[in-house]
Amino acid sequence: MGGKISKLSRRQFVGAGALFLTFRSASPFGANEKITLGFIGVGGMGQGLMSMAMANKDVAVAAVCDVKDDRLAAAVKLTDGKATPYRDFRQLLDRKDIDAVFIATPDHWHCIQTIAACEAGKDVYVEKPLSHNIAEGRAAVNAAKRFKRVTQHGTQQLSGAHYAEARDLIRKGVIGKIVRVRFWNAWNETPFGIGSPPDENPPAGVDWDMWLGPAPYRKFNRNRCNAPGYWFFWDYSGGFMLAWAIHHIDTVHWILGVTAPKTAMSVGGKYALQDNRETPDTQDGFLDYGDFYVQASVYHTNARPIEGKGYGIAFYGTNGTLVLTREGFEVIPEPGRGEPMKRGGSPQHPPHVRNFLDCVKSREQTVAPIEWGHLSTNALHLVNIAFKVGRVIRWDAEKELVIGDEEANQHLCRTYRKPWGEYVERHLAPQHRPYFRMS
Repeated sequence: MGGKISKLSRRQFVGAGALFLTFRSASPFGANEKITLGFIGVGGMGQGLMSMAMANKDVAVAAVCDVKDDRLAAAVKLTDGKATPYRDFRQLLDRKDIDAVFIATPDHWHCIQTIAACEAGKDVYVEKPLSHNIAEGRAAVNAAKRFKRVTQHGTQQLSGAHYAEARDLIRKGVIGKIVRVRFWNAWNETPFGIGSPPDENPPAGVDWDMWLGPAPYRKFNRNRCNAPGYWFFWDYSGGFMLAWAIHHIDTVHWILGVTAPKTAMSVGGKYALQDNRETPDTQDGFLDYGDFYVQASVYHTNARPIEGKGYGIAFYGTNGTLVLTREGFEVIPEPGRGEPMKRGGSPQHPPHVRNFLDCVKSREQTVAPIEWGHLSTNALHLVNIAFKVGRVIRWDAEKELVIGDEEANQHLCRTYRKPWGEYVERHLAPQHRPYFRMS
C-alpha cells in the first residue's frame, strides 16, 4: 500500500473494487425526486454545508441537531422554520424519512455518528478529519461496507477543477519524477495563541456532557468547546497536523496515487505559545513512501511564507516544481526544462456537496469515499503517533498496525466513555480489539 496505485496487491485491489461495487444497488430515487437530509452539528461549517445543500432544488432539509441551543435555532431559521430541531442525534437518525445526513460535529464524534448513521440506513457526508484514531476510522469503513452506504469525506479539494488539472500535469510528467513533497500551514499566533480561559460551569443552552460524548469527562472550558480551540486538545483531535493538514495529505495521495507511507517520524513541541493547548505549536512530520517522501509542516509561531504562500503544497520534481493552493497553482520549471505556467482557482465545496447528492441518487461511488478518507487520515495519525513516542515508526498498511512497537500501537485506539464506545466496538477490525477500551 506504500507504492503507486498500480502496485496494489491483488487482495487489496479486489477489496477496493468490492467496496466500490457495494454501493451500486438500485436507486430508490426518481430523476426529480428530492433527497431528504438531516444535519448533525450545525455550527459554522454545518450551516455552510446546509446552505450549499439547500441551493440544490432536489434537496429538502427535514432535521437539524446540535448540543448548543443558539446554533440549533440558527439552523432552523435557515430552513425558514421547516426543519425539526434535535439535541440528540440518535432521535434524528430514528426518522425513516431521512435519506442522508451531513456530519459536521467536533472531530471526536465523526466516526461514532457515521457508524450510527450507517446502522440507521442513512448515507453519510462526514467532515474531515474522518477519525480521532485509526481503529475507529477502520470501524467506520467496516460499517459503511456492511450497510452498503454511500459516503463522502469532506476533503473538498478533490472536487476542484484546478486540483484535477494539477494532478493531470504531474501524472503526465511535466515536472519530472517527484522526489519530495512539502505541505504547510505557517501562521504566527504568539504570544498568547488561543488564550488560557479558566474552567467554569457550562453556559446555559450547552449540553456539555453530550458535547464530550465518547471523550473523557473534563470540566467545561471555552477552548475545549469551540473551534478552533478543540483542535488543539488530544481528547478531541490532533492539532492542525490532523484537523487541517488532512486536506493537504489527501490531495497528495490523490495526485500521486498512493495510500499509505512506509514509515513516519515527527519533531516539534509547544515552544512559544502561552495558552492552554496541548498539541505542538511547531511541528514537522516526515512520511516515507518508498520512492519519495512528504514533509508536513505546521507552524503557529512564525508566519514566513514557504514558496511565497502561507499554506499550500509543493511537489518537487526533477524537471520543476508545482505549487498548489485553493487559489490556483504555478509550475516553476528547472532552468531549460520546460515553460512556466499559472492557473487560477476553482470552486470546491459546492461541487463536492453536489457529487455526494448525485451519488446518493445513482448509488455510484463518490469522489472521496470513506475508505479513501480513512487512508488519508491515517497518514497524519501516524505523524502524531511518531511525535508522541518520539521515534520513527514503521507501518504495516495491510494490517493497519505499527510494526514491532507496542507502545505506538497503544495509540491506535482510545478509551471511550459508555455507551458511545459500543458503536465502535461493534465494527472493530480484529487486530485493533486489543487497543480498544471503554469505561
